[in-house]
Amino acid sequence: MIKTIFFDFDGVLTTDKSGSYTTCKYIQGFIKYLSFEDILESYRKHHFDLLLGYVNHTDIWTDFCKSLGKSIPFDVLTNAFKNPPKNKKILELCNLLKKKFKLGVITDNSSDRFNVVKKEMNLCDIFVYYIVSGDIGSRKDNEINFKKALEMSNTKPNDRIFIDNNRVNLVVPNKLGFNTIYHDHEKNNINILINKLNKYGVSVR
Repeated sequence: MIKTIFFDFDGVLTTDKSGSYTTCKYIQGFIKYLSFEDILESYRKHHFDLLLGYVNHTDIWTDFCKSLGKSIPFDVLTNAFKNPPKNKKILELCNLLKKKFKLGVITDNSSDRFNVVKKEMNLCDIFVYYIVSGDIGSRKDNEINFKKALEMSNTKPNDRIFIDNNRVNLVVPNKLGFNTIYHDHEKNNINILINKLNKYGVSVR
């Protein structure tokens, strides 16, 4: 019987496919003469270290700006963190699900970014558990993240569901016995997601 449902953040609770996409798209609004691809390339030089918590955005900001050839106020980045494109359909679904199930987030995210979005989106009103790669130094391609989820929620693997917009991220939890659901962020079809949840005995209402 399902007791806990875990959601990925970017691409599930937001409508953009990734956090780096959201961040760089916002930054481009302030330096429109640079292509999104150039901004993303400069940002992703630090992506690995950010997601594993080796550095935070304050540490890399000077080098990032130097790479772009443009001094950008750090407030621009903070505002990018504060304005993720919320997936209102799924957040509404989560508000219904929390009445019957404990909900959590498993995400590959830097600690500083996720702390901001967690506060701005009032995620604590909905979610009980948080497994953030930047906090534990491990990403979703590692069993550590999902074993941490098992430890936190104190239930059996087949009592949980994990939802992600990247099929690759479902491989490890599947091996551990999690029920998994792929959510296509481009279609963002809430009825398909509800039908998939129903197959696991999860009644939305």
